[in-house]
Order: sequence, then structure tokens, then C-alpha cells
Amino acid sequence: MSEIFGVSGGNNLPIPCFNRELTDSIKKELVKAFISSVEKNMQGFEKVGIMFSGGIDSALIAYTAKRFGPKLFLYSVGTENSEDIKYSRKFAKELGLEVKEIIVGEEELISYYRKVQSLLVEKDFMKLELAIPVFICSQHANKDGVKVILTGSGAEELFAGYDRHLQCFLKGGDLRKMLSDELRALYSKDLKNAEFIASINHCEPRYPFLDMKVIELATSLKPELNLSKQGEKKRILKAVSREIGLPEDVVERPKKAMQYGSGIHKVLLKARRNGIIGQ
Repeated sequence: MSEIFGVSGGNNLPIPCFNRELTDSIKKELVKAFISSVEKNMQGFEKVGIMFSGGIDSALIAYTAKRFGPKLFLYSVGTENSEDIKYSRKFAKELGLEVKEIIVGEEELISYYRKVQSLLVEKDFMKLELAIPVFICSQHANKDGVKVILTGSGAEELFAGYDRHLQCFLKGGDLRKMLSDELRALYSKDLKNAEFIASINHCEPRYPFLDMKVIELATSLKPELNLSKQGEKKRILKAVSREIGLPEDVVERPKKAMQYGSGIHKVLLKARRNGIIGQ
């Protein structure tokens, strides 16, 4: 479990100040903190897994992790011809890494949905569909002898990566409160379930973006710097990624949320509408 959330997923988070500009020195501090976080989360392991979708978050983790010792296992989950499978294949090759493509069909996904539904207390549809890739990746990781899996969790909340953040910004809403609230709710909303699901397969998710120093630096910056009126998101993270050396086409890949890019949402929504799975 990430150290910032404590035993009960509590409030050990640094208080956001959201008032600094992105100077070269702060950017370098962020780069150093992120690289250090990736290294720290890999220490002591000969094998390390990465949930790899081909988006900027997982690609930056994988690209940074390359410089350290452990053998990397990149796992990409999706339906055949889904965007995540297509991009993870392309970008893994570009980054000089191998990716294990886990292609799941409709019947298999429905089976996984029912399995995850039986395991989680919360039966919320979105939480169930988000848990499925975690279960599948950790299942494969367990077979590979991998005990820890790095994920990009927290990047959206730190660097304004969701469409709702952009809409809030464009409409003049309170973006700072939105991001602060979402970050504090992240453990109970997403991470708690992911950790439980992965633990069933004897794996532990770890979150390089949720290192205390990374959070402190990211939330010291004006969050509006991440967004543009032209619809761009995560501008600070993109700047950090370029500084670390991530290729430009990887930095600029348009990315959907995991359940959409993987094709999982489309299959499960159809199954739900047809009464194959519950509401």
C-alpha cells in the first residue's frame, strides 16, 4: 500500500498549495522525484510487472524503469484490436521493451466480471470493470513469479487528466477543490479494490506517481497549467516526460480511460443491456 494513505487509507497527503509556476528548476525536481520513486518501488525485486496500456502514464513508468536492474514484465489487457493493445504493441517496441498482450474475448470477459463481482463487496459497475484488468494482470504476473506491479494510478488526479477536469477549467469551476477532493478519495474509490483484487493473486500494486515527494511537487503547481483552452490535458506531465526522454508520439498519444481503451467497457455494457450480467 502506498505510504501516503496509511493503514486505513487515511489523510497523510501533503496539503496542496497550487500556487507555483512550472520553472525549469521545479521541472527538474519533479523529474528527479519521479525517477527516484520508480527506483524505490522496484528495489529488492528481481522481477517487476507494469500495467501497460501505451498511454503516457504507464509508458513513462516503463521507460524510467528500464534503467534499473529488475526484469520487466509489461502486461497489456484488451479485446482484440482495441486501442490499448494496438498502442501498447507499437510503443513497447519503440521503447525497446517487450509487452505481453492479454487478449480477452466476450465470454471470457463476462466470466471475469462475475468472478470479480463475487470477490468485491461493492457491486458498482464501474468499480467492477476497473477491477477486471487488475485481476487479469495480477493473475498473469503470479504465473510469471512477479510479486509487484507498477501502475499509473494517481497521474490523472495530480496532472488533470480527465475530461471532467478540462470541463471544469473551461467553465471556470473550482478545479483546485475538484483535484484535491479526488486525490483524497483515491484510496477508497480505486486503490483499495485494486489492492484487494491483486492480493488474491499474491501481487501488490505500487504507484510511482503517488510518492510523497511527487505529490508535494505536483500539487504545489497551479493545476490550470495542465490544461489549455484547445483541450490539452496533463501539460505538466508531458513536460516532465519530455525531460526524461519519452518519445514525442508516446507523449502525445490521445488516451481514453482504461476500461474504454481496452474495449472492456463496450463488451460489458452490451452484456448488461442484454441481461447477461446484472445491473
